[in-house]
Amino acid sequence: MKRIVYLFAVLVAVSCGSARHASFPYAVAHRGCWLMEGKAFYINENCPAGVRMAAQYGYPSIECDVQYTSDSVMVLMHDETINRTMRNASDYSEISTPVKVTDHTFEELRSRYVLASTDPALRVPIPTLEELLDTCLYYGVVPMLHSAIDASFRLAFQNLGDGFIAFGGQGKALSDVRGYSDCLILVNQGSGSVDLAFERLGRLGGKCGISSMNHDMMDAAFIRTLREAGYEVQASIFKAPHEQRALQDGVSIQLSDFYWHQTDGRRPVATFRERRKTLPAGESLTWTASAPKYSGLTLALDFSGTVEVTCCGRVYTLVHDAPGEVEHFGVRLYGTDPEVSVRAVTDAQIRSVRAELYDCGK
Repeated sequence: MKRIVYLFAVLVAVSCGSARHASFPYAVAHRGCWLMEGKAFYINENCPAGVRMAAQYGYPSIECDVQYTSDSVMVLMHDETINRTMRNASDYSEISTPVKVTDHTFEELRSRYVLASTDPALRVPIPTLEELLDTCLYYGVVPMLHSAIDASFRLAFQNLGDGFIAFGGQGKALSDVRGYSDCLILVNQGSGSVDLAFERLGRLGGKCGISSMNHDMMDAAFIRTLREAGYEVQASIFKAPHEQRALQDGVSIQLSDFYWHQTDGRRPVATFRERRKTLPAGESLTWTASAPKYSGLTLALDFSGTVEVTCCGRVYTLVHDAPGEVEHFGVRLYGTDPEVSVRAVTDAQIRSVRAELYDCGK
């Protein structure tokens, strides 16, 4: 079995015709590296298969959600009920009435239902936290436990030492972690000032930081102030275009359903480049390619003017007064070809644009 070596900062230096280099955030696959086929799960959320897939795509870490069954077995499930992500084991039909995790024993959940997947081999019973931790240890993936259960953090420490991330609200279970572990602790803050963040983190001590889904609260000044004080800042599942702004504003961790910059050790299988091009208002640069089944795309853009960037269906309107500040994008793909477009809203000067496609199937 592989031993986890906990490397918190994974920094990749890249350049796109500029002397300015970008340090990318530590990437965490939200609820594991789940994948969809149409509207159905191929790889489900919160399961060992998602850990294996995260390792394949190169994610150093996955987030998972922990709940107790009625008989206090720790299982993985985000929702209060299993209905969205599971099916009846007997005939793979949808579950017609709400089945709440905390209202049923582990044996009831384990024997009656399976995870939804387009692959019958992945229609497995509800996973336990211990199964996920064993899989993380095997593949060398750091688990981020989103939990309010003290026993979940203690089990992670027992199995992985300090090689896990404790993540949650300002509850006793989270604050007690520092008493036995030097792991990274992330506190969820939905609102409030940077002073409130300092107050909470000061009580924890050690390696810690703030996580938030509130992109309005987590502006550039908020991020910069905490980072300069030595704390981590996690952008939690920001939607386009906000995750791009968080990337540019310097978050240290990106918890995301799609963010990808795991190019270390990989060679691009297809590349698109343009340099020193004037793009009149209304005109576009477009690119697509035939992608492997499992792939990742990166895009780096250096320009002045106002442009609308469409990267694999996500749209960003960007304004730069002068070239020299490179905008970086990255997305994981499954079973789809990349589509990139840079459209000039005003006359734009493109210093450089580079899109690269990577094979993540090996």
